[in-house]
Amino acid sequence: MDTASQPIRRRSQEERRTTTQTALLEATVRCLGRLGFAGTSISSVIKEARVSRGALLHHYPAKNELIAHAIHHFYCQRLDRFKAKLLGANTDQLSLEDRLRVLKDDFATWYDTAREIEVAMRTNQEIASLQEQLSAQQHEQMSCEYEQLLPEFAVLENPRDMIGIACYLMRGLASDRDQGNVARRFDACVAMIQGYLDRAH
Repeated sequence: MDTASQPIRRRSQEERRTTTQTALLEATVRCLGRLGFAGTSISSVIKEARVSRGALLHHYPAKNELIAHAIHHFYCQRLDRFKAKLLGANTDQLSLEDRLRVLKDDFATWYDTAREIEVAMRTNQEIASLQEQLSAQQHEQMSCEYEQLLPEFAVLENPRDMIGIACYLMRGLASDRDQGNVARRFDACVAMIQGYLDRAH
């Protein structure tokens, strides 16, 4: 059959809406990383996303709302990256060190963006409040997924606390630009966490 004669499927309104929203959120994340929170404006996001001002304001009427949703999108995308690397094929043989290294490397790759996100939430109470509301809707699901990513912590009475501590440690390593220091401190963090888990058995 001649494919040229087949009708072209038009995207639904919902698909177009989702595509535009995703473009706006990812453009905002990129602007935060490149321009910083102070330098991220409606104009810079419009230019980055290549959409009209009207399209942006239709989905996110206020800048703080846009940034709060972008921050939530950033955290969801980070979890998706972790799941792809830690829950895919042949990942059952990964050691605790392997799993923590995935977290450390991702935190390092996105360090500048994450730092500006922290600035936004620390200096703008409205953004922090909006982002907290968005996260609350998926908190339990995301917490369960992090437990699946780090099954070694299941031996603990409250694994989520230790998972949070491990993430804070890996994120802290991302701030050190001296790779020699990072490697040495990473080994020390792994040994400390492994020792704690061993004592919990």
